[in-house]
Amino acid sequence: MKTSKFSIYLILQIFKNSLNHPNILKTHLTNIIIRDVMSIFRAYDIRGIYPNELNGVIAYKIGLAFGKFIGKSNIALGMDVRKSSPEIKKHLVKGLLASGLNVIDFGVIPTPLLYFAVAYKELDGGAMITGSHNPKEYNGIKLCGKNGLCFSYETGIGEIEKMVSKDIKIKYGKKGKMKRGNIEKEYIDFVLQKINLEKKLKIVIDAGNGTAGKVSSKLFQKMGCEVVELFCEPNGDFPNHHPDPLVKENLETLKSKVKEVDADIGIAYDGDGDRVGFVDDKGNVVENNKVFALLIKSVLEKNHEAKIAYEVLASKLVEDVILMHKGVPIISRVGHSYIQNIMKEEGCLIGGETSGHYYFKENFNYDDGIFASAKLVEIVSKKENSFSSLIESLPKYITSDDTRVYCPDNKKFKVVEYLRKKFEGLGKLITIDGVKVIEKDKWFIVRASNTQPALVLRWEAKKEKDFNDIRDFILEEVKKAIESV
Repeated sequence: MKTSKFSIYLILQIFKNSLNHPNILKTHLTNIIIRDVMSIFRAYDIRGIYPNELNGVIAYKIGLAFGKFIGKSNIALGMDVRKSSPEIKKHLVKGLLASGLNVIDFGVIPTPLLYFAVAYKELDGGAMITGSHNPKEYNGIKLCGKNGLCFSYETGIGEIEKMVSKDIKIKYGKKGKMKRGNIEKEYIDFVLQKINLEKKLKIVIDAGNGTAGKVSSKLFQKMGCEVVELFCEPNGDFPNHHPDPLVKENLETLKSKVKEVDADIGIAYDGDGDRVGFVDDKGNVVENNKVFALLIKSVLEKNHEAKIAYEVLASKLVEDVILMHKGVPIISRVGHSYIQNIMKEEGCLIGGETSGHYYFKENFNYDDGIFASAKLVEIVSKKENSFSSLIESLPKYITSDDTRVYCPDNKKFKVVEYLRKKFEGLGKLITIDGVKVIEKDKWFIVRASNTQPALVLRWEAKKEKDFNDIRDFILEEVKKAIESV
């Protein structure tokens, strides 16, 4: 947390003038702390560095605010394995109970199991304490309503931010009650009803010492797979590698192990199990858009004209596969809460994001890396060809990784708007999340990061020359725009 000079001045003045009034001192200091951590309220979750940005004081007030926002309800509570999670949980629970909420504590579980508990047990909402794929010094809180559907800034997080920033006051009535719950067996049984393998596969699971290792290992063993575990013991220090499968360097051990044991597929989960990455039987990292394409093909083989949700960063491959198999493409903003809501509103059968989030109507529309990996294993088990051969059969594009260009938070949205106007006439424009320009078999996008003072750039083409030309063009245009705005 970077406390402003003015806030430091206020703290010194308050301390000087309030030595004989400790309650006044505590209130003023708390309000300053709250004002300085409003950046933790993001587009689709609450996230910050512990304890500077997210701590017990803030967690307690979030608990009060969530209780007031959601009303007298029964909610699920879960947490990941980070070292700070128990402390945040302790204070969050105090706020939740003080607001009158009844809480079912499911302990340390993957985020998808928290969503599942809310949907399957028909609860009113849930709170998941997790830093997800972020570095270990981070933590966060994901809030959801009925059916495990997460709140975005527009549908709830913004309102909770307002209440916290105003130092929420509630009329204390009857406190809520808290009890323990367990959801693992019901979740595994539910998934097993949806999956049918036609042949036994050997898989390697790399859980990155997060929460998904033990649950996923049990699930795949019950499915009949031979399972080789990597880093499936929970450890909030993440001693082996950072639990983010989107970063290819984190998959090096998984790649080696797949080749060493001659496995059919390698699976890597992020810290809380809502994202997943894959390695093929040759030890190659598989792009998430290609995984999504296989999942889409499987759905559309049985459900012609089904709606498929995907976000603006997705490869043209995704749209190609949807149209080739007579599906209906539905485009969305980036972010799990936005995809979840589009899934529900449009009745989509499946959804996906470039970051490795996958959504299924048959699993209550929330993002679930464990369920997605089970679905992919099922697909591979039903094909004569290997996983790598299935990937090779897909249309081919050259796609960049995310490129982040520093841009101050107070400028980044202005820069995107500047570029939107400048790019008019270049091709088809999509502006639901940044500005995306599409021209035949190539495209590029510029959008403001939801989590950093940065612009996120991505581009794609079928030909290498077009790919390089787009890269040079967009980097230069973004540089000019930042200087001009």
